[in-house]
Amino acid sequence: MNVLMIICDQLSSKALRSYGNTYDQTRYMNELIENGISYEHAYTSCPLCQPARASLWTSQYPHQTKVLSNLPDQGFDAVSKDLTTIGDVFSQAGYDCVHFGKRHDYGALRGFHCYEEKQVHISNERDDIDFDYETYFDINTLKQARDYLRTSEKDKPFFAVVDFQNPHNICSYIGNYRKEDQVQPLEDLPKLPSNFETEDLENRPEFIKYMCCAHRRQSQTRSWDDKDYRCYLNAYHYFIDKVDTQVGKLLQELKASGKMDDTLIVLTADHGEGMAAHRLVTKYGCFYNESNEVPLAFYHKKLLGKKRITGNVSLMDIVPTITDFCGLEVSKNWEGISLISTFKEETTSPRNYVIGQWYDEFLGYVVPGRMYLDDAYKYTVYHDQERLEEELYSRREDAFEQRNLAVQPEYETILKQYRKKLGSYLKKTKDPFDTLRSSYDPKYRQHKLGYAYHQGVNATLEYERLKKSRS
Repeated sequence: MNVLMIICDQLSSKALRSYGNTYDQTRYMNELIENGISYEHAYTSCPLCQPARASLWTSQYPHQTKVLSNLPDQGFDAVSKDLTTIGDVFSQAGYDCVHFGKRHDYGALRGFHCYEEKQVHISNERDDIDFDYETYFDINTLKQARDYLRTSEKDKPFFAVVDFQNPHNICSYIGNYRKEDQVQPLEDLPKLPSNFETEDLENRPEFIKYMCCAHRRQSQTRSWDDKDYRCYLNAYHYFIDKVDTQVGKLLQELKASGKMDDTLIVLTADHGEGMAAHRLVTKYGCFYNESNEVPLAFYHKKLLGKKRITGNVSLMDIVPTITDFCGLEVSKNWEGISLISTFKEETTSPRNYVIGQWYDEFLGYVVPGRMYLDDAYKYTVYHDQERLEEELYSRREDAFEQRNLAVQPEYETILKQYRKKLGSYLKKTKDPFDTLRSSYDPKYRQHKLGYAYHQGVNATLEYERLKKSRS
């Protein structure tokens, strides 16, 4: 049994036709999702690249991997060798474990031979959208992966990870955005989401209300109007289309190699994308659906049928599920659970709840947060300025997260229940959240409420400025 795992960076499930997006016209990823075992609600363990990826490969929460941000130096060399990685398991079982493309794993890809990333520069195809390193890296990633599939040994099973950067190119698009370049007719642009405006922004945690002070891409949208946001959504779908084309070429190579019938294909992403919901872009420390829900599908031409699984799953469940499916021993230390029952008769996830974590992107704006969700409610809490700030959303009645029930007196009993549920998880996993505190300069959050009114410095841009000044 071979394994081909395809990862996209910053791909929200909300962007795909298979999950209800009527603007999306991509083909290959949707075909995998619609013809395999797919999951209605799959969540990242952290809406940030490096913590999410370290968590994925080790099936451990960020507080257990200790990879808490995108900093290249976390204060130690790599994730602990005491943590069992999926590369450890499959390489020891005799698989040829290879990885192509983006790593950002902080040593969690231990057990894989990681091919060198290289940029292949190409010209822009549109005047209003520039390519950046993400798109350039992906060209080489696809070539390396196709070459491998074409030449890999037939008598030795492989575990190949093809880790595309796109649609992450949307980040630099935002940073380079120029109104004067936008010539796209309105009728060709995506519509704004129904939760574009936040109906009760004044009731959200301070961290959310002033996201623009911490998140550089959010601060760069301060002058945007409705059309600017629609142009941004169009660009996001453009980069999704770019990577979907590459996924198609990869699958064609797998089929041509004669290995399709004996290969489990896994499709997912490390985290999602704001997609203009609540006027948010890219990803950061919020736990809203768009930036935390990702596509997840398992496809095998012969051994699996097609089925959509309801309920909630975590990206940490991918590692034990692949291991179980391939007949290898699932580590008792993994926090994720095998979803193998959903490959058979079950149509609902066996997971009771999902946890999300947040710390900081780099340095200088630490606001620790946690998410606890089950089928009924999503509960989030932040340690901010020596107090707890909470959100509570009904998942059955408020799918677009427009009314924070945590501030409503009639929900106090339910709020207490979810505080207790989170507390049980904290105790079970020895999560130190209760002892964590926020840390940031009071110079932030000094402007009028609303991202359009952002003024002054931004923490991430300030970090980059200080980094350059010291180098």
